[in-house]
Amino acid sequence: MSDYIRARSPEQKQERMQAIMQAADELFQEQPYHQITMGAIAQKLGWSRSNLYKYAATQEEVFLALHSAKNRAWLEDLEQALTAVPLDPATFARTWAESTERHAGFLRYQEIVISIIESNVTLERLTQFKRDFADMLGPIVALLSRQCDIDAAAATDLYLRLLFQAPSLYNHFHCAELTKKAMQAAGLPLAQGSFVEAYAQFVQMCIENA
Repeated sequence: MSDYIRARSPEQKQERMQAIMQAADELFQEQPYHQITMGAIAQKLGWSRSNLYKYAATQEEVFLALHSAKNRAWLEDLEQALTAVPLDPATFARTWAESTERHAGFLRYQEIVISIIESNVTLERLTQFKRDFADMLGPIVALLSRQCDIDAAAATDLYLRLLFQAPSLYNHFHCAELTKKAMQAAGLPLAQGSFVEAYAQFVQMCIENA
């Protein structure tokens, strides 16, 4: 998409934003978040920065959009995988954990969304992001309510606990090579087992005590 043509219709604007998100996502797979700039995204697209700014003011806005898209994909996967709820707790927990591992890319965005991305956007943009997040929750809250026989407020709290635990636990089992070397040099044990096994245990504990 190196030949830039300004979007005129809503559909064209959406196409441009999708291209921007794809470029940023590809960069995030290659390098840390703090190294990604609007200039880097524009270069990846073959655009000028002034053309990029027609669709997004900051890289944080782009990453909020990416977080929303990847969160929605994970939730939709969970809904499809858990249509038969209520299930026995072990089966439910294992299915939830396996679905989460399939969306490990989303966990990288979740890891930085509160501490980094949300602190560098406008109140208006962040409010819209939170509204979009709330709008996604209906089906998964209903699913957790049926599984655990709890009300919507308790199911929402349960979902948030499961969401917030996943990135840290995933990183525990998939830390960077530099971190592994540092742990070994410090005489610390590396993680044993797997993310799915450990996260399934956590999910099962949470739903059995909901």
